[in-house]
Amino acid sequence: MRYIGSKRQVLTFIQKTITDTYGDFSNAVIGDLFAGTACVSEMFKKAGATVISNDYMNFSYALQVEKVKLNTVPESISAYEDLLLRLNQCEGIEGFFFKEYTSEGTTGKEYCRNYFSADNAKKIDSIRTTINEWVLSNYISEDMYYLLIANLIDAVTKVSNTSGTYGAFLKSDDPRKELPIQLEKSNLFDNGKKNQCFCSDIFDVINKVSGDILYLDPPYNSRQYPPYYHILDTVTLYDNPAIYGKTGRRPYKEKLSPFCMLDKAKDALVEIVTKAKFNHIYVSYSTDGIINYNELIKDLEKIGETKCFFMPYRRYKSNSKDTEISKTKLKEIIIYVQK
Repeated sequence: MRYIGSKRQVLTFIQKTITDTYGDFSNAVIGDLFAGTACVSEMFKKAGATVISNDYMNFSYALQVEKVKLNTVPESISAYEDLLLRLNQCEGIEGFFFKEYTSEGTTGKEYCRNYFSADNAKKIDSIRTTINEWVLSNYISEDMYYLLIANLIDAVTKVSNTSGTYGAFLKSDDPRKELPIQLEKSNLFDNGKKNQCFCSDIFDVINKVSGDILYLDPPYNSRQYPPYYHILDTVTLYDNPAIYGKTGRRPYKEKLSPFCMLDKAKDALVEIVTKAKFNHIYVSYSTDGIINYNELIKDLEKIGETKCFFMPYRRYKSNSKDTEISKTKLKEIIIYVQK
């Protein structure tokens, strides 16, 4: 899954930095409270740590349940493989996704949108309707519900007519738009630990959790994430939101993040580090971030002993129109604060 600010390319750097400073973290309790696609949490889990993950995006919670919370497939009346088979065999219906996110469904409306093929959108509607029916009738558990939603999210990203985010759809059809949507089985990893995941504002979570290591990866850019991943949140919630505009975004004013605001980001981060009930804190940062690096370091040094580690790399970054991908030389920075 393509994701703005993804740390998948720098996982080895993160792991090495923590090992070189903290030591073996295979038995540590580690918090990852801006989890995103949960790739860093998954790395911690596979290393043997007990993981606590969080993100305020709803689609992220489904991915966290899949990659962090679940060690084995949840118990179910029907086998996981059978549920996937039945969902893949669903007949399409003309529901919310067809009516709002396809050129066929939006013909004649104020805005014509082209995120999905008609067949795939109908299938998404049918699959989501079926999953809702199953969980409401207690045919599947809440954990199985989120596992199946995670599988659907993964499938949706592979047939979306976008450059990677959902801030806009492509003017011309990408070949993947016509690929038939298909849910695939997750490969769950059992680390033998009781892992936790949350879907909350970090300011609510930070006072509820504690552990040995805290990894923080806030956005550090001026782009609020909800409008760029609104469709994945609607896949997760399937709540018929009052969407608006050419791109069909969900309302998101209540989800504005201070970490994406130049005048609030630094103070918000320093507050989180100050409140954290973890003695070893690792903050991911980048040279293209909106926070003044030198000012941030000065504030963090007031909290604990601070060291910085650097790595040059190239990262996924959409342009201002979200229709192209540019590759820019950057420096990934990990700021280590020991309280």
